[in-house]
Amino acid sequence: MNRFRRFIASVAFRAIALALPLFWGGGGFSYAQINTDRMMNIARNALAYDDYVLSISYFNIVINYKPHLYEPYFFRGVAKFYLEDYSGAILDCTQAIHRNPYFPNSYELRGLAHINLNQFPEAIEDYRTATEMSPENRSLWHNLALCYAEVDSLDQADSITNIVIKKWPKYANGYNIKAQISLQKKDTTAAEAIIDKALEVDKYNVNALTVKANILMSHEQYSEAIDHFTEALRLNAKSAGNLINRALCYYHIDKYRDAMADYDRAIDLEPNNFVGHYNRGLLRANVGEDNLAIEDFDFILSIDPDDMMATFNRATLLENIGDYRGAIRDYTTVINEFPKFLYGYERRAVVRRKMGDIAGANRDEEHVLKEQIAHRYGYSTPTSRQSNKTRKKSQVNLDDYQKLVEEDTEEPETVYESEYRGKVQNRQQEAKLMQLNPNTSNIYKTAGQTDLINTFEQAYQQAQAGNINDAITGFTKVIEMNNTFAEAYFNRGILHLLLDESALAIPDLSKAGELGIYQAYNIIKRNQNTKKKYLY
Repeated sequence: MNRFRRFIASVAFRAIALALPLFWGGGGFSYAQINTDRMMNIARNALAYDDYVLSISYFNIVINYKPHLYEPYFFRGVAKFYLEDYSGAILDCTQAIHRNPYFPNSYELRGLAHINLNQFPEAIEDYRTATEMSPENRSLWHNLALCYAEVDSLDQADSITNIVIKKWPKYANGYNIKAQISLQKKDTTAAEAIIDKALEVDKYNVNALTVKANILMSHEQYSEAIDHFTEALRLNAKSAGNLINRALCYYHIDKYRDAMADYDRAIDLEPNNFVGHYNRGLLRANVGEDNLAIEDFDFILSIDPDDMMATFNRATLLENIGDYRGAIRDYTTVINEFPKFLYGYERRAVVRRKMGDIAGANRDEEHVLKEQIAHRYGYSTPTSRQSNKTRKKSQVNLDDYQKLVEEDTEEPETVYESEYRGKVQNRQQEAKLMQLNPNTSNIYKTAGQTDLINTFEQAYQQAQAGNINDAITGFTKVIEMNNTFAEAYFNRGILHLLLDESALAIPDLSKAGELGIYQAYNIIKRNQNTKKKYLY
């Protein structure tokens, strides 16, 4: 169901973007104090110009003065959402809903945040509520259908898409969802008929063109699939997924040069694209560019050292270029993980013989012979226990070691013009414990809160000494003494991460970001349990 998720995000983003201006004009709020009015206007303007960290600081001021209002919580949730602090966005939307349970945008935003955390049942409940309040909001129905599809409630998803199509018969993406549901039900014939209807409604719909191309590719109609991928890429040249799949089509009709060009473009768009590097590596190996292929598999294994198919493919390439030690190392790694993979022993025996290790080669060949005899006569031989490491589905059968991977992986990162926002939102901040700024420390001491500072410093020293649990206890005491102590939340969050306790770490880091430590958002992004979103 990965193919659904980018579509969910894109539709809901548009819905939120359209909703916000409705509340940004004059008269949207009434406050007793002119300063609060001014703070809210500044915050809304900062949010409108994507300065999320600045907007949060001003929404905080409004919330402190007027905690009974729902709007500043909602808008602060929007800012946190765009900073990818989805847990924080959920908390703020919940606060907004407590104050005004009749505002559908809060449910929509909270639902989208749940989606980004893969919490689809919770998202379904939010979207169901939102559709009851705003039944003419097409994006709500659209996302609700996709959420049902994500949890394999295909009949409910199909029922919702029928509502979408009935309400908006000229909405091509409604047919796209229905076609995807048919594909998930393995009804390719129905899916193709539905997607043809989508293209009849909008022949320039990139999603429909992509689905049609993928269906054609599954039928091995590669030339026709290429035509549809090409049209989709004409409309959206930055789709790495379509480039990768068009490259596969070129590969199947022996147009290797065109395939290589598409893989190169896909990797230029997404330098960390796992599938692009994997497929390009196999293609390079196919055309004899062994050293370049090794570079691609080196990259794959730097991301996922447990990918045994990539390890085996690299072993064969290293053997081809005469790096026998490297080849034996990789063959041995695969054999240790899959002791019943006889072809691995055969290849290692060949390389050992080339190196003059006759005894080692004989041992491998004898092992293969014993296993073949055992298989023929139906008895088993003792073997070492296979590793329990998690592997990709493509690795279950090592006989598929040269398999092409057909799925796209990641979207490109958003690039921001503001240097400061870029540091926060493009993940360039370091994750390390924070000491108190001397000025901050002096302010607390002047206010007679020396015990607070001492408790913080003691917790910090415990953390530096490696006493993580004691340090967490210390920072918790600081927070109990002063629940706006940002550095204590930040440090406690970092320590929870060190203990692999993300569920405890993320709320602490979110609170630290809310209180002004904006590099916390960078750490949230890298440690939140999220998945990238895909477009068909």
